[in-house]
Amino acid sequence: MYANLNLLSNLFEEDISGIPHNVPNMTYQKWKINSFGFRGKEIDFEKKKGGIRIVCLGGSESFGFYESEGKEWPSQLGEMLRDKFQTVEVINVSVAGLRVTQRKDYVGKYVLPLKPDFMIIFHQRILEYVKESIRGVKGKEGPSRRRGKKLKNIEDASISVFAKRAFSKIEDVLMRCCPQKFITKYRLKTLRRRIRKKEKKYLIHKEPMNEVPDNIVFEYEGDLKAFIHYLKENHIVPILSTFPALVTPFNRDIHEEILLATRLIFCIELSENGILHALRVLNDTMRKVAKEENLILIDTENLIPKTREYVGDNFHYTDKGAEFLAGNICDILDHTILIK
Repeated sequence: MYANLNLLSNLFEEDISGIPHNVPNMTYQKWKINSFGFRGKEIDFEKKKGGIRIVCLGGSESFGFYESEGKEWPSQLGEMLRDKFQTVEVINVSVAGLRVTQRKDYVGKYVLPLKPDFMIIFHQRILEYVKESIRGVKGKEGPSRRRGKKLKNIEDASISVFAKRAFSKIEDVLMRCCPQKFITKYRLKTLRRRIRKKEKKYLIHKEPMNEVPDNIVFEYEGDLKAFIHYLKENHIVPILSTFPALVTPFNRDIHEEILLATRLIFCIELSENGILHALRVLNDTMRKVAKEENLILIDTENLIPKTREYVGDNFHYTDKGAEFLAGNICDILDHTILIK
């Protein structure tokens, strides 16, 4: 099941232009933002002479969620590459709240000054891209998230956040006292009830879609190509990654709870079949674009094992999953660009 993703929302804010970015020097538990607003240790703003700078752009799956401190895949990738190439530096520029349509503005303002040589692109929030396209709000600015409000750390946030978390923990304790079969049945029933409630609000008696409309896939491909061309124009080599998910058509019965939660959280307009179709067709689009643009493709979707040992929910990695992913990316980079 998904943990509380709202925790990460406290780590970023929108600037005066409405661009989400991580709050510099924000700290909470294992999450640390450096003085430049990037996840991880402090860095030198100026790139070292003769150095190679790789930036990793993604959402919460790349920012890090379930992993122990310093175990998110960009951090582990940096350690692995540093052992082989002393001149290589990896910076995690991911922002959990960054929409696909905001990538260019974010990169232009916050990432280009770092003068990166390569960018590994995880296409974060692709289901939300579909949702926004269906609702006709793609690219429009949403409600402000703590714009202009500077907290020293998350402990300064409203007490209501922690009250809700306390009630959630009490419920977890009670649930642990019950048989697993009862817990699963209760959670599935609760998810379906919440889904019906959300369907009533957003579908208005329409049936959820079993497939992503072709026009949305076409728009997604166009947005991806435009972003790639923007990077190339700014002398950054794009490296694409497909977007992995734990649930597939072959294990959906085992992970029914996670599939329902994915639909509830990310895109109620799609049915469970529609969620699986969206992930497949948009990953196929990334593969197609990588081939047409002659880019290195890290096919993460086909690389990572589809078990809870590697993936904590549908999209976020465990320590082992992040290590596995970093190791594969390291090998691919080693045998393609860096060795040259």
